[in-house]
Amino acid sequence: MLKIFYFFFVLFCVATTSLWAEKNKSKIEVIATSLHSTKNSVDATKGVVVYYNDSIIKATSVSYNKKTKLLVLDGKVEMIGYQGSKEHTNHIEIQTDTKEVRFKELFLASENDVWLMTKNAHRLDANYTLGASILSSCEVEKPLWYMAFKHSLYDSKAKYMKVYDAKVYFLDIPVFYSPYLGFSTEKQRTSGFLFPLFGYSANEGFVYEQPVFWAIKPNMDIEFNPQIRTNRSIGFYSTFRFVDTPYSSGEMRLGYFTDFLSYQKRNNTKDRNHYGVEFNYNSSNVFGKYLPQGYIDGLYVNTTYLNDIDYLNLQKTHLSHFGLTPLQESRVNYYLYNDTYYTGLNAKYFIDFSPNVDKDETIQILPSMQWHKYLNHLIWNNLTYSIDAHFNNFFRTKEATLRQAEVKIPLEFTTSFWDDFINVSLGEVFYYSKFFFGNGTYPYHTFGYYSNIHQAKVFTDLTKKYATFIHILQPSVEYIKPGNEQETPVNFEKLLPEQKALFAVGLPEEQYRIALNQYFYTTTMDLKFFQRISQIYYPNRDYKWADLENEMQYNWRQWHFYNNIIYSYKFGKIRESSSRISLYKQKYNFTLGHSYKQKLADDQDTSIPSNDMSFTFSYQWNHNIDIEGGFTYDITEASSKQWRLGGKYHQDCWSVAGAIRQDITPRPVGFTKENSFYLQFNFIPFGGVGTGDNK
Repeated sequence: MLKIFYFFFVLFCVATTSLWAEKNKSKIEVIATSLHSTKNSVDATKGVVVYYNDSIIKATSVSYNKKTKLLVLDGKVEMIGYQGSKEHTNHIEIQTDTKEVRFKELFLASENDVWLMTKNAHRLDANYTLGASILSSCEVEKPLWYMAFKHSLYDSKAKYMKVYDAKVYFLDIPVFYSPYLGFSTEKQRTSGFLFPLFGYSANEGFVYEQPVFWAIKPNMDIEFNPQIRTNRSIGFYSTFRFVDTPYSSGEMRLGYFTDFLSYQKRNNTKDRNHYGVEFNYNSSNVFGKYLPQGYIDGLYVNTTYLNDIDYLNLQKTHLSHFGLTPLQESRVNYYLYNDTYYTGLNAKYFIDFSPNVDKDETIQILPSMQWHKYLNHLIWNNLTYSIDAHFNNFFRTKEATLRQAEVKIPLEFTTSFWDDFINVSLGEVFYYSKFFFGNGTYPYHTFGYYSNIHQAKVFTDLTKKYATFIHILQPSVEYIKPGNEQETPVNFEKLLPEQKALFAVGLPEEQYRIALNQYFYTTTMDLKFFQRISQIYYPNRDYKWADLENEMQYNWRQWHFYNNIIYSYKFGKIRESSSRISLYKQKYNFTLGHSYKQKLADDQDTSIPSNDMSFTFSYQWNHNIDIEGGFTYDITEASSKQWRLGGKYHQDCWSVAGAIRQDITPRPVGFTKENSFYLQFNFIPFGGVGTGDNK
């Protein structure tokens, strides 16, 4: 009898649903064990399941008023639907004709483990209006962090929430307040305010940066970064990012910061305003569909234009560039190649902020063009050649400029004896270059240079397999003899000093290059040990032996022992040395290193002597805690040059990272040594709140 009653009840529900679908374009289907129906109402209890639009609702009881079109569910109500969301409440009222829904004591959980609890809520379609609520992604009972707010709007389809009078608590301690926040409840790009950056500096005062993110399209966005430094003034940075093809992407940043006059006087800075523009772009297929078959091209752009190095120091995060140094470099490279040829068009632009340097005298390479023909056979298989041609334009607004065209053609004959036991190669290198001077009046505005070099090399590649290892031995002796050279219209030495400062020509000295490389592998081809020794012998010098260089590394389990040493026979001293010991484990690793360099009497470069000890480490204390740090110590000066110590604690719903460090920072008045501290909270999946302290 009960089964028959249940069957007729389901038929009744379906018939009623068909009526609603016709009038209101919505569908309601009720399944329950117990049913009571009148002319104007339907009541069901025990095992109630309601199918409403795209949602499935479970409840203890349900009632429906046919006149008012009001559906009411009570008692442990669970609703699943609306883009994967889950709703728990004790009372739901659904106005089926307008599709409005009202909740009391609603608990809402998204598919990304973000939950929300509110006393009352209203929903129309996928849009929620919420009263006083708390939100978190941690465990419901005693969450480590949560956000409390008085009022909010939530779009469950877009998974985007707007909250007002928001306070973020960590361990019940308020760490952040904002009158308004907008964010996505899932991990995707969405327009809105990002979490701000706080900091403090004794020199610049309180620092506040408020990022604003605009997701323009799926393939482009803009981030605005206004900032306030209370003792210094205000500034603004903006970063535009885009993906224009499946093979290319780019980013551009503009920034401007102006100092108070009081700050400029106090710090004795040259520029009050700091501004710049950066543009990075990378493409691995520029004109691919227009190129002949077999050709590949690409474009690389990394450019920076700025009036002051503090334009970079004032940024929270940096785009990829060539280092935070006084000499700022920009590059544009385009290449085109196939299996036979390579063509490149390159440009380099430099801005030098070093003291007592005139920027107009800095040499720029605008542009440099290269054409290269890969190694190929000539007449016989063992006779090979290649061609390398360059055109360089060295430009500047002051002092001498230079345009250079050069071509280099190596020709080599290689053969072997005694079943490939000994290899011999004989070569000739032909070189020609033409120089054109500008930006001045000179006795000679052009200069031409031709030379050829003779080369001979004896080498072998021996491999022997033993029971437990494989040994590879590669000894070689190369002889280089200068050939002829011609200079027109005069010898190089008769050019003016400013012309000779731009380039150098000449034949190499007669020399013998002796080298020995050896490698030890396990039978599974894991490298255990390598050694590379090189030595040059000059027969026409008073002191014939040049520096000896020996590089080697030994790997034992997770240990790595490395050393590279350059020894001067002439002075009987070590010129350079670099050593390090490294250990890599799953939970920890460290590297202990020493670098040494002294300036000997024959050194032509401007490198600075050093005698430094360095140490870096990282340690995974457990699944949640990571620690890392390091230092660089100047042994000669007995003082620290750089150090840092930091760590990170992370759980599924939040993480915190902090560090203290000392850095050397380039400034308009030179380098400064600064201590800094930062603390970064990350509330998953919303982002982070951070502080920084520079001393």
